[in-house]
Amino acid sequence: MNEPWAAASEEDERLRVLALASAGLGEIEVLKYALDQAVADLGALSGMVHWSGAPASSGEPRLVVATGLPPAELREWGEIREVIVQALRDGAPVCASAILRVRREKRDEKRDGAVTPPAVTMTAVPLPGRDAPIGVLSVLSLGSGRPTGRQRAFLASLADWLALRLARSSADSDTRRPWWHAADSHLRQALKATRIGSWDWNILTGELYWDEPALTVLGIDPGTAPHNTDSWVSLIHPEDHPRVMIATEEALRTRGLYDVEYRACRPDGTMGWVQERGHLVFDDAGEPVRMIGTVWDTTESRAARESVSRALRYMSDAFLAVDRDWRVTFVNLDAERLLGVIDPYGQVLWDLPAGKLPDLQAASRRAAAERVPVGLEVQWPIDQRWYQVRLVPVPDGLTLYLADVTEKRLRDAEREAAERAAAERAAWIQELTRAFGDAVTACDLVRVIAERVLPSFGAAGLAILTVDHGCLHVAGAFNYPPDILRRLENQPLPERSALSDALRSRAPLFVTSKTDYPDGPDLDASVILPLLVPGQYTGCCVISFDRPRRFSSEDRAALTAVCGLVSQALARARLYDMERTRVQELERLQAWLRESLDRERRFTTDASHELRTPLAGLRAQLEEAQLHPDETDLDELLEHALGDVDRLQDITSDLLLLARLGADLSAAPEKVDLARLVETEVSRRGRDRHPVRLRLEPGVVIDAVPRQLGRVLTNLLDNAQRHAEHGVEVGLRRSGGSAELSVTDDGLGVPETEREHIFERFARLDTARSRGAGGTGLGLAIARDIVRAHRGTLHVECPPTSGARFVLRLPLTDPG
Repeated sequence: MNEPWAAASEEDERLRVLALASAGLGEIEVLKYALDQAVADLGALSGMVHWSGAPASSGEPRLVVATGLPPAELREWGEIREVIVQALRDGAPVCASAILRVRREKRDEKRDGAVTPPAVTMTAVPLPGRDAPIGVLSVLSLGSGRPTGRQRAFLASLADWLALRLARSSADSDTRRPWWHAADSHLRQALKATRIGSWDWNILTGELYWDEPALTVLGIDPGTAPHNTDSWVSLIHPEDHPRVMIATEEALRTRGLYDVEYRACRPDGTMGWVQERGHLVFDDAGEPVRMIGTVWDTTESRAARESVSRALRYMSDAFLAVDRDWRVTFVNLDAERLLGVIDPYGQVLWDLPAGKLPDLQAASRRAAAERVPVGLEVQWPIDQRWYQVRLVPVPDGLTLYLADVTEKRLRDAEREAAERAAAERAAWIQELTRAFGDAVTACDLVRVIAERVLPSFGAAGLAILTVDHGCLHVAGAFNYPPDILRRLENQPLPERSALSDALRSRAPLFVTSKTDYPDGPDLDASVILPLLVPGQYTGCCVISFDRPRRFSSEDRAALTAVCGLVSQALARARLYDMERTRVQELERLQAWLRESLDRERRFTTDASHELRTPLAGLRAQLEEAQLHPDETDLDELLEHALGDVDRLQDITSDLLLLARLGADLSAAPEKVDLARLVETEVSRRGRDRHPVRLRLEPGVVIDAVPRQLGRVLTNLLDNAQRHAEHGVEVGLRRSGGSAELSVTDDGLGVPETEREHIFERFARLDTARSRGAGGTGLGLAIARDIVRAHRGTLHVECPPTSGARFVLRLPLTDPG
C-alpha cells in the first residue's frame, strides 16, 4: 500500500492505444472496453463500474456495467457495497480482502457438500469528478495477493482517462447540438411544433412531479404516482446514464442551467429521444432545494440531426467547424484524419498540424473578420496532398470545407508540362527546319542531324542510306560501326529486314531492341526513317542507340516530323552534290586542257630549242662537205652525222614521252613486285661502265604501270652510270606504308642548292658533262613526272660517304 498510485509513464502508450481503439464508441461500450483492459491487466475474475448515487437517486451506488460474474450476484454482495462506498467517501483507492459469496441452489449444496468459499481481493479506484468522485471502477481477483505497484498505477491512469472521456462525451453532445440545430430551418420548425411537458424535482426528498404532457412524452402511466428520482433514472438509456448524471451534477455544482438530451426507455417498450431543460430554485440560505423544468420529444428532430451529422461525417470532402475562439466544434471522418488527432473536439485549431500553415491561418482570420467567404489552395502537412479550402463564416464561428485537388493539380501540371513540351518541340522543329535549309551537302546534313537530333533523343549513331538499282549505298554516317557500313555498302536490299519493312510501310519503324530483328545489325535499338522523294530516290535514315530504348508518343511524333525534313534536305543535298560533281569534273577537264596546252607549248619550245643545235651542227658539216668535197673525209662525216641523228632521235622520244605522261589517261595500273622489276631491268643492261650491286627486300608490291616504272629505273641508272666512279647500288625496302627504292652512285654528288634544279627539263650541272657527253637533259624530269603520276615522290640525297642517292617512294598495295 506504500507504492504510488500515480499513472506510470510506461502506461502512456497503452492509454494512447486505448483511446484509438475506443474512438467512436458510446459511453457503455467505453466502460466495458475499459473494464476488459483492467481485468486483463490484473488477471482478475470480474470487473465493475458503479455510478455515484447522489444527487440523482436514493443515495445508493448504482451498478452500471459488470463483466465476469453475473450482475445479480454482485448487486446482493454486501462487502462490495462497503468497498465502493468507502472509495466514494474517501476519494482514494481501496484494496480489501473478501470471501466470494455465490448463491447456490439447495440441490447444489447437497451435492457439493461443505465447500470453503474462495478468497478474493477487491481493488476499487474512484473515477474523479470536479468536486467529488462520479463513480468507482473495481476489479475482483482470486486469492489474497494484492496488485503490484505497476498494476495499481495502470488502474489509476485508466480511471483518470475514463472520467475525462465520459466528461468530454457529455460536453461534446451539448456542443455539437447548435451546429446541427442551425443546419436546417425545418428542424427549428419541428422543435416549435413539439408538445412540451413540465416537471418539478424536490432535491431534498427526491420526489418528482410530471404534468400530463410530460407523462405522455415519457410514456408513464399517471396511475403509477407518486414518482421519485429512481423512477426517472430507470427511464434513462444505460449508455446515456453517465452523461445525464454528469449534466445533473454540473447544474447543481455551478448553479447553472440544466440542459440535456437522452434516450428514454418507456415502460411500454418503446424508446425515443427527449430533451430536458431546467433551472434551480434556492432557499433563503442560497442552497438549491428544487429544480423546475420542461421536457419534450426530440425523436424526429434528433433523427434529422443525426442524418445531417452522418452526411457531414461521411461526406467525401473534409468538413470541420470552429467557434469564435478557434476551438474545434465538429469534424467529419476525413477532417479528423487531416487534423492528425483522435479526438480534436475542444482543441484550438492552430495547436494542431493546421497551425503549420500560415497562409491558412491568415485567410481564416480574414474571413472571420470581414465576414466574407475566402478560398485558397494549401499543401496539408499530414499527407502532403493539396486541398482547395473554402472558408465560410457562420454566426458562431467558421466552417472549413477541404476538397482534395492533388490529382487535379497533377493533371494541370501534366497538361502544362505537355503544352510546354509541345511549344519547345515546335521551336525545336522550327530551328531544325532552318538548319536543314542551310545544309547544302550530304555532309552538312549529317552534321546537322548529329548536332541537333541525336542529343535530343540520347542516340549514339547515324547512317543515311540510299537505294540505287536495288542496292544500298552509304550517303553519310556519324559514329557508326565501320564494319557495319562496309557490310551495307553496295549490298542488295534484303527482302526481310528493318530497312525493307520501313520502306515498304513508308512510315518510321521503331526497333526497341536487337531481338526485334535478330538478322539485322547488332544494335540495341534504332529508328528507321524512310526517305522517299518521288522521281528521285528512296532510302533510310538510321538513328541507332547503344542500349534498348522505349519510344514515347512524343518521341515518335518528333521523329516522324524529322523524317520528312530529312527527306527534303537530302533531296536538295543530292542535287547540290550532283551539280558540284559536274562542276568539279568540268573544272578538272578545264585544268587538263590548260595543262595540255601548256604541255604543247613547252613541247614546241623545248623541241625548237633542243633540236636547233644538233640540226645546225649537222647542216654545217654537210654544207662544209659540199663546199670542199675533196677535203672531206666521208667516213668521218657519216659518223658525225649519224651521232647527231641519234641525238635528235633521243630528244624527240623523250619529249614525246613527257607529252604522253600528262595526256595518256588509258594506262591501267597493276600489282608490281618491285624486286622482280629491278632484277629484270638491270639484267637487260649489258653495256654499263660500272657494276650494279642489288640490295632488295622481297615481297614489296605496289600498284603501278610496269612500263612507266621501268623507264624511271632506267633513267636513274643511266644518270648514276654517267656520274659514278667505281659502282652503282640499287636498294629496296619497306618504310612505313611506302616502298622505298634508292639508286646510289659514288661520284661527285649534287650540291644542295642544285638538288631541285636537276629535275627541270634540259637542266645540266656545269661540272656534270658537256652536251656532247650523251644524255638529253630530260631523264630526271621524265622520272619525276612518272613518279608523281603514281602518287609518289622522287628526290636526291647525299649518302654517308660520297656521291648522290636518288630516293623513290611509292605507296604500298597492302600497307599492313
